[in-house]
Amino acid sequence: MRPYDTDLRERVVRAVHKGSSIRAAALRFEVHPTTAGRWLERLEAHGELDPAARPLRGSVLDEHADWLAELRADDPALSCRVICERLAEERGLEVHETTLWYWLRRHGFTHKKTR
Repeated sequence: MRPYDTDLRERVVRAVHKGSSIRAAALRFEVHPTTAGRWLERLEAHGELDPAARPLRGSVLDEHADWLAELRADDPALSCRVICERLAEERGLEVHETTLWYWLRRHGFTHKKTR
């Protein structure tokens, strides 16, 4: 889910500063009162309303990237199921086929059926 726009955050906080209760401002702008309260706390603590940066998440497959690239180069027709089985046997890493598929797509690997 994407963070709320800074403009909306400012409007909610402005409404509260003009005398509206947090609950009333949240209802008016269709956000949860807890969310509106957090925005006020953030403004007081940090002096800003911009959403906090989200940490980048890595994948357990990232450390096996070279091995996977080499495997795909040797046999580009390997299915995700076969690659997952090889990962488990040779690397001791068990991942779901879908996880592998998304990782391969994100790193530019494609698979075309040859038959």
